[in-house]
Amino acid sequence: MSNSPAGSGRPIGAANIMAREAQIPWDALEQIVHLDPAGRGLASFRRDDLAPLDAGQLRAASLRLALDARSVAIVTGFCVVTPEGVTAETDGPPGALFLARALAALGIDVCLITDRYARPLLQCGIDLWRLEQVSLVEMPMCDDPAEAERWTDAFLASPRGTGLSHLIAIERPSPSHTTESLAAQQDPSLPGDRFEAAVPEEHRGVCHNMLGELIQSFTADTHRLFDSISAQQLPIATIGIGDGGNEIGMGRFAWQTLVDAVGSPVAGRIAARVATDNAVIAGVSDWGAYALALSVACLRGANDLGRDWDATGERALIESMVRDAGAVDGLTRRREPTVDGLPLDVYLQPLDAMRKLLGYSPVS
Repeated sequence: MSNSPAGSGRPIGAANIMAREAQIPWDALEQIVHLDPAGRGLASFRRDDLAPLDAGQLRAASLRLALDARSVAIVTGFCVVTPEGVTAETDGPPGALFLARALAALGIDVCLITDRYARPLLQCGIDLWRLEQVSLVEMPMCDDPAEAERWTDAFLASPRGTGLSHLIAIERPSPSHTTESLAAQQDPSLPGDRFEAAVPEEHRGVCHNMLGELIQSFTADTHRLFDSISAQQLPIATIGIGDGGNEIGMGRFAWQTLVDAVGSPVAGRIAARVATDNAVIAGVSDWGAYALALSVACLRGANDLGRDWDATGERALIESMVRDAGAVDGLTRRREPTVDGLPLDVYLQPLDAMRKLLGYSPVS
């Protein structure tokens, strides 16, 4: 691996990274990521000490990547069932591609992992942005859990899997809790009957959308990658980004805490089981991915690489995903260039604010 990011000529030693880290206004950046215009609740939730639930996690995740990333896999894609069929939503793939482009520009090997429903969206972005250096892997839909486990084991044992330094999930469904996983969280203050009453048996250990509807049959078991890394204690750092509490990574937070933060009638059944080393909460998951990408480039001293990582490019990407790959808004379930019900002019404002805050040069 080179001592400097592609095109920057600047050293990336730990001392240089830590010196740059001290210059980043992390609290202000978190405030942008935590904007909650749709009133989802999780990003705007505050603990008793008035701190965000994930305070400090964006900084920690950014440093993990800036200091140690060699080969990164990014898992994304959230299915949406519409009258016309099953497709993927507009939140997740744009952020995954934004992060993949940034990491690849820094000389880091990048692989995108998804299932059949989001693959067209990611391929659309790879083609649009000419990301030939970014590979795309599809995990098959497996009715048999043993088959899914075999695929997971084979991937982690492959040259790409054994070389991984980081695995990141962006807006990717996590199975919900079971009585066993809840007990493993070791929260003695939580009466077991509260969980039993809130989560019927058929809603345990399966994936849901934000409405509490089961989507397990339309979701490949990509969470098994995270489970295997944890169970085998593999030297792969994991990061999860979510906005609704039902995504991979959100299991880092206690079940009851997620229930309180999400605040919906179905919060108990959708609360994620799968935890990651770092978990970033955003008003829209893509915003967490944007902040992570821009922060890592800053830490590597490579802001100049991000001159065109702007709202114009993201707008074109999302419009292309909708037009050419059949993406839909995850909230409205309509095939339209919006994200979580937000028109693009509103959705893209945080990206502009992040770029300004971190000193990215405007597009000339």
